Amino acid sequence: MADFPTPDGQEIYHLKPIMPPSEQGVTRDTVFDLAYWRWGLDQAQRWRERMGLPREPHWDEVRRQLAPLPVADDVFVHSAEWKDTYSKRAWEHPDPIGVLGMLPPMEGVDRETAHHTVLKVWQTWDWNRCWGWDFPWMAMAAARVGEPQIAVKALLKDAGAKNRYDVRGVNTGGPCPYLPGNGGLLNAVAMMAAGWDGAPARRTPGFPDDGTWVVRWEGLQRAP
Repeated sequence: MADFPTPDGQEIYHLKPIMPPSEQGVTRDTVFDLAYWRWGLDQAQRWRERMGLPREPHWDEVRRQLAPLPVADDVFVHSAEWKDTYSKRAWEHPDPIGVLGMLPPMEGVDRETAHHTVLKVWQTWDWNRCWGWDFPWMAMAAARVGEPQIAVKALLKDAGAKNRYDVRGVNTGGPCPYLPGNGGLLNAVAMMAAGWDGAPARRTPGFPDDGTWVVRWEGLQRAP
């Protein structure tokens, strides 16, 4: 992961050559990839330290100097080249919400921008052109930024077959059984119920705290 980013001669590392975010096409320095790269390099250093090894300086250099997450009008966008994310590209996987949802908070990912992004995606996205994984992805992101009502609505969103489960419990959000939808649903509900590091100090912090939900769970672990 430290070898792949390319320095530009101005102390910035970019994710090149061009990379595809979901099914939108190809661009570079995509928002979710930049966030995931940061998380991956952080984890790699933690694993070294757990083994009693020193941090790898080059990994820290690349992590510190990765291109910033692309932002336009106070929200994350697919890439700096694609400022039309919420007009012409508001369909398929909503990658901008993934930077703080499935992924935990980290340096380089602004929480307020992530909050604005959740609201923008929820208002503008064509959910009928998404996949089964995208609904729990939205739920995780909404829960983390303090929008539990949106989290629940995302899981229950009526979007045709994309957000349905058959009698076997298998998500039908693709041309075949779409297992990312199953895994996403389980992960999102567990996180909403058991919480996550830094979650509000109340039971089931990912569900609305207005008396409309009674949630019972056991044996779940808090998310990072």
